[in-house]
Amino acid sequence: MTTEWPDIPGVTSVDGRPRLPRDPTVAAQLFAQAIDGTHDGVSPPSLVDRTAQHTRTDRARLEGLAGWLPVSRVLAWTDGQLVANPHTDVVDLALRYAAWLSTQPVPDSFADQSRTYARVVVEVATELRESDALRTRPPSDPPLPTELSELSTDGHRPASLVPADLPKRIRTLLDGLDRSFLERGQHVRASLLALLSGQHVLLLGPPGTAKSMLARALCSCFADATYFEYLLSRFTHPDELFGPVSIPGLKEEDYRRLTEGFLPSAQIAFLDEIFKANSAILNSLLTLINERVFHHGRHRDPVPLIGLIGASNELPDPDGGLGALYDRFLVRMTVPPLGGPEAFLSVATGSVPAPEIPSEARLTRTDIESLRSAASKVTVPPAIGDALVNLWRHAERQEWDCSDRRWRQAVGMLKIAAAADGRTEVVPLDLLLLDRVLPPDPERTAEVREALLEQLGTRSVPTHDLRAQWFLLAVDRVAPTPSRPLTGVPSKDQPWRERLSARRENLERFLEHHAAAVDRLALDRAGIEDLATAHLWIARLPSQVLGTHIEAARELAGILRVAEAYHSGLQSPEAAARTLLDSLPKVARRIYGYGAVCVLDCAGVQTGLTTAGERENLPAHRTLTPNDGLVRPTEDPLYEIPMLVMEPAEWLDFIEGKLSVDTLLQRVRTAASPNVRQALQGVRRYLGSSAIAAPPPLPDP
Repeated sequence: MTTEWPDIPGVTSVDGRPRLPRDPTVAAQLFAQAIDGTHDGVSPPSLVDRTAQHTRTDRARLEGLAGWLPVSRVLAWTDGQLVANPHTDVVDLALRYAAWLSTQPVPDSFADQSRTYARVVVEVATELRESDALRTRPPSDPPLPTELSELSTDGHRPASLVPADLPKRIRTLLDGLDRSFLERGQHVRASLLALLSGQHVLLLGPPGTAKSMLARALCSCFADATYFEYLLSRFTHPDELFGPVSIPGLKEEDYRRLTEGFLPSAQIAFLDEIFKANSAILNSLLTLINERVFHHGRHRDPVPLIGLIGASNELPDPDGGLGALYDRFLVRMTVPPLGGPEAFLSVATGSVPAPEIPSEARLTRTDIESLRSAASKVTVPPAIGDALVNLWRHAERQEWDCSDRRWRQAVGMLKIAAAADGRTEVVPLDLLLLDRVLPPDPERTAEVREALLEQLGTRSVPTHDLRAQWFLLAVDRVAPTPSRPLTGVPSKDQPWRERLSARRENLERFLEHHAAAVDRLALDRAGIEDLATAHLWIARLPSQVLGTHIEAARELAGILRVAEAYHSGLQSPEAAARTLLDSLPKVARRIYGYGAVCVLDCAGVQTGLTTAGERENLPAHRTLTPNDGLVRPTEDPLYEIPMLVMEPAEWLDFIEGKLSVDTLLQRVRTAASPNVRQALQGVRRYLGSSAIAAPPPLPDP
């Protein structure tokens, strides 16, 4: 048995980050330790310790597997202790794990390894159960938490970290700016958010698109903020930007500048045509905007700069040495001309009001410090962390040229957005704010937005889990629900009536899981819409976000169609018999053996059977009646084949071997017996020895 496996994306690792053991025997060992540990209330750390000592496996991988246990729905961590359903053993747990693995999206090159990995886990678990390594006394049976009871209806909005009035005042600012800057909702929000984060904004676009007007309006959002604006050119002298040199200082051999009223004394600055700055200005500018320090002579003065807004009609020359300055701008946006006729007429006719910010809504330095302090307490959930890692790896592959500094600043900006919105953690929708941060140039914004939208998939809809439960349906191990607990797994030796009843019970549980998934999809969509409405920094929710919910709804609808059809085929022995007949393959055209050799009349359906055990659809417009044991399925009077009449229960008994072929052959003429025998034996080869039809495959996602 192979015990050394590579990391399988989606199975043993997620984008290179260890999650689950590479060795399938280790997974089975942890399951055994988990089942054994439910007798004495093992905790997650002690379970990991036990398995690590026994298998000498990396703890990070064991922690990932211990975190999977509640996904099985038959184990749960309750008050830090592991509890299990009384009908669960190590093989049951391994089968659930194998079903879960089989639904994970893995690259085609790893598909065979993933299936083999899952099979080995079950094999090893079976060996462990048959050994004396596991205890035999039953575990305790406290109620296991269900998925729906674990959901929080307001999980992202506990007590706010900022004063209650601050989000309202920020919304007042944004509403006021929206009235004056038509079709600039996202520009307004991204710029203000960047300034609150202590970062800088670059506006790219032709003249006359209200770039300088936006900068002045943003300055008015801050109480008593000083504003500096200048149009740069290659002939701009440093004195024009940083202030003149102090003549009295020179007399005292102290080189310094008089910065009052110039850039070093400004809190909000707007520099137009910033990439035309000459080298004499560039070095001082880089230090000033990045470190908030202005160097002149022996002096190193801190500057009160909240943020700088730069503007340019074009991108900097790649060979012009301006890459460092370009990278200093965290938010980079293209500002196009107006695109809608209504906005155009409003601007052209002068009916757009001038920006007017209420004084009571303006932000003070105390507000900014409070916001940044709160942002330091905002958490990044594991799901968002995984999304950021995915984006980081994608950025490396696509050469987005995102420095480590830019990533750190970007995450800091997301935390500021969450804190200003009254939240204590970053949510998936916040990732949309990165479409103004990650693109290396405006032409690649669509590419970045597509990558961001891929990370916003509807995570609360357990379609993979639902498909795993469908796999478990074939072995009658569908996870329990609050109204339908586990009742054990039927034995192969039980009569088919009892196993048919157990299959129906498991299918009812699956349909309850499906209904819960539909409810969660509706809740998730409503939650996203509500969050987007309340979100300060998203002007308009992209249609693609809710498009993932539409696709998930279609997938759930396809699953439901298959499940309901299978459910109707198990409601009675007659329905079960028809389902088995329908599962026979249709006749294949071949030189030898083509055509029905007998007609099976069962469960109200007449089906032609070939010597290969395939079914042939008979003409629908004709009713076949036995005539001395013969029927004519065609107009040819010479083509006569025997009819075999069976009750549904007899048909199911025959499939399970409780009714022999020889007994059935007594019902047809002796001359037809050889062909009928071959047909019935072929049917058994196709259907196996179970009278319960296997669940049909679900539609591809």
